[in-house]
Amino acid sequence: METLTQDGLVIAAVTCKEAEERRPGPAADVQRITDPENLTDELRARLAPLIRPRWLNWVAQAGDSDEDFLRRLGPGERRNVRLGRRFVREEGLRTDVRAGLSEALVDDFLVLYDAQIAAMPRGVDFARRWRDRMLAADADHVGAWVFDGPRLVAGSIWRVRREEGMLQLRFSAVAPRLRAGRVLRALYTEAFRYARGRGLPYLSLGNDPSLFGHVVQPGLFTFKARFGFTPVPAGVLDPRLGGDHADRFLSLRALSRPALVVTRRPGPLPAWPAALAAPACDLVLLTADPAADPDEFRTPALRVGRTVVVPG
Repeated sequence: METLTQDGLVIAAVTCKEAEERRPGPAADVQRITDPENLTDELRARLAPLIRPRWLNWVAQAGDSDEDFLRRLGPGERRNVRLGRRFVREEGLRTDVRAGLSEALVDDFLVLYDAQIAAMPRGVDFARRWRDRMLAADADHVGAWVFDGPRLVAGSIWRVRREEGMLQLRFSAVAPRLRAGRVLRALYTEAFRYARGRGLPYLSLGNDPSLFGHVVQPGLFTFKARFGFTPVPAGVLDPRLGGDHADRFLSLRALSRPALVVTRRPGPLPAWPAALAAPACDLVLLTADPAADPDEFRTPALRVGRTVVVPG
């Protein structure tokens, strides 16, 4: 058995044989089975590990028009988009979506992104790590920006995936004073309009781990799902992000209460773009409260199919 800690989460990594022979120690938050292909039916029934993709990619069809995309959203989310657009107009802000990236704009964006990450309990500054590589591949990127006069107040950086016919979000950030104004929803729909104009039929809101309540939070799941996007195993689009974890959750000490896990159904991964029309994932609620209401996280893409009660 090997014990590792990831951002405060203590993981006991065990083989199936070790899982049969010994219990995880009291310090472990997760028991991770490293050889799930060797799980017997009896051990699978006893341990009930959650088979989850390491990474997810959130995908959607761009639709034929802005109206076509918005029609798929619930009434509340359509209202959020309208309010975001109204805020942009009433505050005199200017949006701009353009191909390529400039060094000056990326550096202004990173100031916003750094501040946003610093406010997160376990934020990781991936955008700054990728700065030079994104600038070197600026022809494959699109910037969607919001300006207050000459000053950048919100932005998002997108990757053009021509082979998959997709515009994929990489990073986004917004000034703190604008977060309540739903500005990112308005900005994202401008990027979606750009994708349609360039003949890209698919959209992505990027990659996330399949555990919401650790590095990323359940609110991010809710936002993306209610915005009309469906999570698929990231290996469908990026084999290097493929693979599964077989996890048994033992404690919520290092997680939000509740937490969410997107699990993968058995079988081979569907190909792209068939994966968008062939759901391969389910949602599991991790909670210390047996009376927790799973419908709190119901979305057009997924609903909670199972609740697992985990000690706090």
